[in-house]
Amino acid sequence: MPRKPAGRPTKYSQDVAVEFCERVITGRDLKDVCSDDDMPSYSSVYRWRLAHPEFDFQCARAREALADHEMHELKRLADACTEDNVNSTRVKLNHYQWRVMKIAPRIYGEVSRHEVSGPGGGPIELKPVTIDVDQLAVEDREALKRVLLMTQQQDGTYAAVDDDTDDN
Repeated sequence: MPRKPAGRPTKYSQDVAVEFCERVITGRDLKDVCSDDDMPSYSSVYRWRLAHPEFDFQCARAREALADHEMHELKRLADACTEDNVNSTRVKLNHYQWRVMKIAPRIYGEVSRHEVSGPGGGPIELKPVTIDVDQLAVEDREALKRVLLMTQQQDGTYAAVDDDTDDN
């Protein structure tokens, strides 16, 4: 019978990844789960998240589920509040509320809206500019290239560049 390897798992395994996320979903935070002997270390989890996008996605969903779990804890605490424990309950509620907003800001975070307008509150005027790159110095061309690469989207198009060329 083969022996089970001793120590923490360091190589990525889908089975360990699923178990890790299950423990997070049930209300345990990342550091707590990582302290278990049969779970990867904190640094291994972060390396796995970088190397395995599917695990990163699973972790993100698990953290949202953790936030849901903690929202239920908020309700339980609020329901159990009495005159005798109102001050300590308030501290706990504030802590859980803050934590839930940080764990899952997309779901429980405060909505902040930023509006940009032109002069006098009017619309922003965009004026197209044509740059003759042949007239630029080499270092200026390189700087322009870096800026354009930063605006490149995943589909290969550029967010800030319109293509006005004809295909004829």
